[in-house]
Amino acid sequence: MSHRKFEHPRHGSLGFLPRKRCSRHRGKVKAFPRDDQSKKCHLTAFLGYKAGMTHIVREVEKPGSKLHKKETCEAVTRLPRKTHRGLRKVACIGAWHPARVSYTVARAGQNGYHHRTEMNKKVYKIGKVGQETHDASTEFDRTEKDITPMGGFPHYGVVKADYLMIKGCCVGPKKRVVTLRQSLLKQTSRLALEEIKLKFVDTSSKFGHGRFQTTDEKQRFYGKLKA
Repeated sequence: MSHRKFEHPRHGSLGFLPRKRCSRHRGKVKAFPRDDQSKKCHLTAFLGYKAGMTHIVREVEKPGSKLHKKETCEAVTRLPRKTHRGLRKVACIGAWHPARVSYTVARAGQNGYHHRTEMNKKVYKIGKVGQETHDASTEFDRTEKDITPMGGFPHYGVVKADYLMIKGCCVGPKKRVVTLRQSLLKQTSRLALEEIKLKFVDTSSKFGHGRFQTTDEKQRFYGKLKA
């Protein structure tokens, strides 16, 4: 008999065990970085809300790499379903003994809303209200445009407060409360120490296929329309 790995590969990730609904909405920070009393008083962890995703264009700073001094496009995140209970069931839920159902057996019902933890998320930009950093303009793209895409973020709206822009995705739907904490260890890898130079931040509409970065650009393209 072949190994179960080849004949019956398991489904789902073991990183989210136990597979049950979490008891609280906000993530709990159980460890904080060592306090440096020589620095000013600052936050080492705080809460935020997931707004949505877009993409940016930046210049890679990685000597020795084929992408060094070249542009790359990356995705960034700017921090009812019915259960068909009874329609599809697993016939055999385990052996007679041990007299319990193993966690590896598929069961009916909703098992979502887990706690997820991700490490080493790279911050690409920090925007503060009332400052130029809150806009989506860069040194190479001087177009005056807000960080919120045209029409707002789907299922979120307009970003009015301070924000963080992180590389890649962030698990969870829009408006999900996210707990961010400063890294416990000092980052020494080339990937973490790479200097980020943003050249372009996309602000086109996320409803459908966005073509325009600003409302003025859209009006210049279509011209005068009928009332």
